[in-house]
Amino acid sequence: MYPVMLDVRRRRCLVVGGGGIALRKAQGLIEEEALVTVVAPEPVAPLARLADEGRLRLERRRYEPGEAAGYALVFAATDDRSVNRTVFTDADRVGVWANVADDPELCSFHLPGRVRRGPLQIAIASGGEAPFAVRRLRQALDRRFGPEWAEWLAAAARFRDRVRELGRPPAEQEAVFDRFFDATVDLEAWRARVPTAAEEAGWLGAPVDHLDRSGEAGNGAVEGWPDRGDRRGFVSLVGAGPGCPGLLTIRGRQRLLEAEAVVYDRLAAPALPCELEPAVELHPVGKEAGLHPMPQEEINALLVRLARRGLRVVRLKGGDPYVFGRGGEEAEVLEGAGIAFEVVPGVTSGVAAMAWAGIPVTHRREAVRLTLLTAHEAVKSDGPQVRWDLLAQDEHATIVGYMGVTALPEVVRRLLEAGMSPATPAAMVERGTTAGQKKVVSTLAELVAAVAEAGLAPPALFVISPTVRHATALDWFARLPLAGERLVVPGSAGPLIRRLEEAGAEVVPLPLPMTPAARVVLNAAPVTGCVVAGPDEVDWLDGERGGPGWAGEPLSWCLGTSAAERARQRGWQRVRELAGGIGCDELVAGIASSRR
Repeated sequence: MYPVMLDVRRRRCLVVGGGGIALRKAQGLIEEEALVTVVAPEPVAPLARLADEGRLRLERRRYEPGEAAGYALVFAATDDRSVNRTVFTDADRVGVWANVADDPELCSFHLPGRVRRGPLQIAIASGGEAPFAVRRLRQALDRRFGPEWAEWLAAAARFRDRVRELGRPPAEQEAVFDRFFDATVDLEAWRARVPTAAEEAGWLGAPVDHLDRSGEAGNGAVEGWPDRGDRRGFVSLVGAGPGCPGLLTIRGRQRLLEAEAVVYDRLAAPALPCELEPAVELHPVGKEAGLHPMPQEEINALLVRLARRGLRVVRLKGGDPYVFGRGGEEAEVLEGAGIAFEVVPGVTSGVAAMAWAGIPVTHRREAVRLTLLTAHEAVKSDGPQVRWDLLAQDEHATIVGYMGVTALPEVVRRLLEAGMSPATPAAMVERGTTAGQKKVVSTLAELVAAVAEAGLAPPALFVISPTVRHATALDWFARLPLAGERLVVPGSAGPLIRRLEEAGAEVVPLPLPMTPAARVVLNAAPVTGCVVAGPDEVDWLDGERGGPGWAGEPLSWCLGTSAAERARQRGWQRVRELAGGIGCDELVAGIASSRR
């Protein structure tokens, strides 16, 4: 097998079949801008929707012998091998490349397993010999390559253009490319980051001012982009809330659905609406402990660059943009660049995570003041801006510390030395308001040891307050039957999704067909299970399993025998069959009983 990458843009491609596998094939072709025709007498509803939207041509009939000859690329994905064989034979006879799903003998080409991060694509194949091995390797690579690689490759492309503009000999260009790669890629951890303007200037031997980080001409014109008239870009700094997708504000969701580009943090990813149009540009720039794939100055430059293209841009930030989110810094950059912007506040995790853990941050006669602080202030080498002595003496205040896991021992030491009672109630909450929420309730003196024993890790917040004593009695979330579940539900089962959420589950409603935004949401955190109603949903979802969100082997709740049988045929290991047509309450009870 000779590996190639095919350009199918504006080329006529045929998909024969109307089930979940055919849907995946058609969607993949659409994403690459192919002209897709689907032939199927009974297509699944998502295929029909794609046709109604004008994204493919749907012919509701059986395949006619010989018609494959009129296409550049052909896929057969029916349940009838004789039909599949006819399609392949017709195509092969006239030299048209053809692929029959799950039938290597009837293929003139094989689709590799693919990991995609923006324009970066990593393909792996076995020539059809061992697809199970390819799938597992793809899953491993999918978990290993983070979303930051997309922005890294975009930065690499811009850097390449700048290097070539200098007109240096090929050997010198390669030396500069080596500097870029060696400084921005960690091959042991397979991590990447976007370089700063100062770094690029040093590699190019040019002053920083000579680098136009906006990528734009002074008048905002961009070569290769359509003329947008006098329309100007606009940036919405939107708070995504603390983690629970349902806590995104109505205005924030509206701005996302209107956006043409979204620049999002890692912790804000679950709030992306899964139904965002595929044409919306998604730019992951999030940070995590010990990893900053895109420096803040590069995030600022990206916002300016997108806005100067005349786009409606959403900068989606975890919590609230102005609460330890550097939203003020980004707003100042936009203002200085003459770009119109707005701020859409979000629910800050310092309040919401505590409410989800049963801890009111204020309570009459107990805590009448609230201090929000970043715990990094306790370990700053140039001196903290926090008066620990005053905080320690206030018996009727609540202290909530952001980014507090690493700095917690120093915070506790400072407060105890300043006279705070060792018996003061205290707690730490990890991933508050999400399915991954964990908490530890202790006293100030014992909190560090309790957090270490429980293995809590970032992102997490600590709270020190007399109101922590209510954490058990008011822990409403932990009492919900499906608290801790993160469930994938394909399709548009509105009543089912609402009931699962009422029972405490975090639901990922994957649209059919899949959107890029839905894939981001799916992989933002591990899922614990999925609910499928038929074999077509199994076929479609099978292509998404194994990504970063599918850690381990989640439980698969199959509504009906046909769905369960197809899941087992696909090699799903943990299949639970429930009677087809059962009600939402029965499904919730079934999932809850499996947790006992």
